[in-house]
Amino acid sequence: MPQRKNSTNQSQSLPLVVTLNCIEDTVLEQESLMGVARVEHVPLSRLADARIESATAVLLHSLSFLPRAAQRRLRPGQLILCLGSSDRAVDSALAADLGLGRLIHVDVSRAEEVADTVMALILGLLRRTHLLSRHALSASGWLGSVQPLCRGMRRCRGLVLGIVGRSASARSLAARSLAFKMSVLYFDVHEGTGKVSRSSIAFPPAARRMETLNDLLAASDLISLHCALTDETVQVINADCLQHIKPGNYDLQLCMYYFSF
Repeated sequence: MPQRKNSTNQSQSLPLVVTLNCIEDTVLEQESLMGVARVEHVPLSRLADARIESATAVLLHSLSFLPRAAQRRLRPGQLILCLGSSDRAVDSALAADLGLGRLIHVDVSRAEEVADTVMALILGLLRRTHLLSRHALSASGWLGSVQPLCRGMRRCRGLVLGIVGRSASARSLAARSLAFKMSVLYFDVHEGTGKVSRSSIAFPPAARRMETLNDLLAASDLISLHCALTDETVQVINADCLQHIKPGNYDLQLCMYYFSF
């Protein structure tokens, strides 16, 4: 019993690393930093517990996406690690305003990978490659029976892609879609809530900004979400929004909802 108590006291004396709005399961981080630091995830519902103020380091996706109440609890001496900021300039400017001099951006380089993946999903959906692949593996003499599977295939040319959110991956997806002769619409979630968007990311000139989310949904054949999961976006697509989705092919209506940080 005394040995367990000493071990607990030793653990409590270690520096505290807090994860905010990211890495809810910290088992891997705890194992990696065992004997060096304690790692805890603090949900936004527990901001009043004063864990943020006592932390030596804070891990988060993006400083600008944190609620203002959480931003005010950060301290100048803390090491702030941004794991997936969509706009480094905005986060850096915000850190300067808050007096946070130890902000570090971790380059995750995911924008191109996310855009490639979403484009592959769109092409697979439109060209039904998943059905053709499954049929090829399971059927004999499949060349003669493939025609029914091809019914309903769509070409990219002329379709409308609606992008919800403004991020590096959204911009990359827009460029890819335009190359396939698709029309691209986008809606900035933060501007839609009446706030001034902090993002400096610009879409290609051929992409058109929509004033409301419902207008985008009504005009789009495919929809892709590229906004961080925050209190403002957790219900961005709800039952009321679904009523505005463009009538037509049901498979295209609900093609994908993709969250990118």
